[in-house]
Amino acid sequence: MAAWGGSSRRWSVVHGPPGRACFTGSIRLELHFHLLPAVDDGPADLDTSLELARLAVQDGSGLVVCTPHVHLVDVATIPDRVRDLQAALDAELIPLGLRPGGEISPGTDLTDAELRVLAQGPPGREWLLLEAPLNGGPIDAFHDTADELEARGYGLVIAHPERCDDLMAPGGGLGNRLLRGAQLQVNASSLTGAHGDGARQAGFDLIRRGLATAIASDAHRPARPPRLTAAQWALHGEGLDDRVLTDTAPERLLRDGIEPLRRAA
Repeated sequence: MAAWGGSSRRWSVVHGPPGRACFTGSIRLELHFHLLPAVDDGPADLDTSLELARLAVQDGSGLVVCTPHVHLVDVATIPDRVRDLQAALDAELIPLGLRPGGEISPGTDLTDAELRVLAQGPPGREWLLLEAPLNGGPIDAFHDTADELEARGYGLVIAHPERCDDLMAPGGGLGNRLLRGAQLQVNASSLTGAHGDGARQAGFDLIRRGLATAIASDAHRPARPPRLTAAQWALHGEGLDDRVLTDTAPERLLRDGIEPLRRAA
């Protein structure tokens, strides 16, 4: 077990099954983060991954769930890739624990074994990170994929819904997804204005209405870095709680998971 300081908090990480860090105590963690080298539109090489990991530590994080776009990588290789990157971080004395995960794009076909690699949370309450489509992507395919994953027994965390105009629009289906138990992850970069004023306003609207569960950086490279601390300042500036969504809620999602639809019904 290793223990390090993150911001003003103490945290510990123990290495559990291969490629999967477990956590004890209170930590700041990132649920959505593209850290693996040379697999998607994240870091192009190991050196860039190491630089991005250092930025995560500087931002106060102690644990990152590595979430590559799963349609761009052989899912079966993700645990080994995470284990190799963890070894590189340890060799460089970068105090950051890693867990395997992935960001599922709508329409991606995945086997049961692949879903087990990607799932977070404890047995019986596991959940998957499902990407809200960007750039006018197919909203019907998003809902079809969400329905399928729920039917297979998983809870859902919807990534960056504030960046999906079709999902946020009246009749876009977001309300139904929430009624079915889905949780919402807002991007820190949206709250800081990196994706435009529309995404910023939509993100704050979800938070003010109590619909957002957690904030994550969705970092991709040093030019698109971790921003949890910046998001806290943005929340504080709007008179909103600046700790629960960035600190408490992500840890709770990993620890407690989400009640799946078939059991909650």
